[in-house]
Amino acid sequence: MTVAATRRQVLQGAGVLAGLATMAQAAPAAARRAPNVIIVYCDDLGYGDLSCYGAPLIRTPVVDRVAAGGMRFTTMYSASPLCTPSRAALLTGCYAPRVNLPYVLDPRDTNGLAPSEVTIAAYLREAGYATACVGKWHLGAPPRFRPDKHGFDRFYGLLGSNDWNPSPALYDGDRVVEDPADQPSLTRRYTEQAVSFIRDHADRPFFLYLAHTMPHAPLSVEPEFAGRSAGGDYGDAVEAVDHYLGVLLGELDRLGIRQDTMVIFTSDNGPWYVGGTGPFSGRKAETYEGGVRVPFVLSWPGTVPAGVTYTEPACMVDVLPTLAAITGARLRDDRVIDGTDLSAALPGARPVDRGDIFFYSREDCNAVRRGRWKLHVKRFPGPFYTGRGFSATEELPQLFDLDRDPEEAYDLSTRHPGLVAALTARIREFDEELQADRGHRS
Repeated sequence: MTVAATRRQVLQGAGVLAGLATMAQAAPAAARRAPNVIIVYCDDLGYGDLSCYGAPLIRTPVVDRVAAGGMRFTTMYSASPLCTPSRAALLTGCYAPRVNLPYVLDPRDTNGLAPSEVTIAAYLREAGYATACVGKWHLGAPPRFRPDKHGFDRFYGLLGSNDWNPSPALYDGDRVVEDPADQPSLTRRYTEQAVSFIRDHADRPFFLYLAHTMPHAPLSVEPEFAGRSAGGDYGDAVEAVDHYLGVLLGELDRLGIRQDTMVIFTSDNGPWYVGGTGPFSGRKAETYEGGVRVPFVLSWPGTVPAGVTYTEPACMVDVLPTLAAITGARLRDDRVIDGTDLSAALPGARPVDRGDIFFYSREDCNAVRRGRWKLHVKRFPGPFYTGRGFSATEELPQLFDLDRDPEEAYDLSTRHPGLVAALTARIREFDEELQADRGHRS
């Protein structure tokens, strides 16, 4: 999608917001200003790891209440099955290679998200929002790539991944407060910092990006959560995140701003060695469904109706243009945004056809989804990530009918050669455009 089209959607979003406002009859004050926005972004949380998505062993009553009180997306895709690129895509609305971050950053990397890239935080700050990043950054450790260079007024967390060697330090702004960070306490301390930020900005619109470290390995929790979950150590970590989501929502209630606040709870990609993918094949690093289909629940009480399930395909790059439409933030007209504004879906899950969804793993466009069909043309074998990656001897391309075969178990490529040819050509066309626009060169 070109940015010109996205900006037209932003203008249309004013009408959408007016439509949303008419639904808030029980709390008309909530419609008089753009909402606060909280994104709770888990690390390696699988589609099947929440009770409301069918987890058999892990209990997540707080997330379940958020889902019951709002919208549960069943076909939301991460823009990458890996940590750094998925975060870059969420925050910029662009597939990660377009913003030159297709790889996972390690402690030796000297690059990061370029200061010229514009994030959700930067757009919302321009629209009058207070902004904070709490938790895992992983978009560049050198000072010129840090959160304060990307629209965040406040940062508290880790600059990299919790499995870095040496173990990462905990930062408060540019100041190291603990080296290495005490990882078992991070979920609690992130929440405490998030609550403090909310209290300090309860009287104005705010954007909070709360990027939890858990349940990324190495798994760790404080003693009160250890051994509680039937889902083992992984379940303990997920249930701790759920508990502290309850603490966060409780503070919104105490301050009387719950109806002024949109809350999104989701994950960066599928699970690593442990964790559930629900009915899907593949795991982290793979562009099969289990690596890229993620839980996504959205709540905005009094405005977005309760108990709604949204089944249309969507992608994490859609979050930025959707929030821009709802908040009135003005997007730049000098760059392509890959996402689609989905704000028209919020009043009642009205389907929005967001077009083809592309699946990148590292540099390569591995697959595309169009409607019910998904075509794989490349694969990033992931034994390092999964320990049981798909065999490199399996023939490609592979075509799956996801409506009938969500497990991607039955290849139909020989039955639909015309569709395979068309989708292959579309992948090539899109990727050539994207590669020519690396860093928004076009």
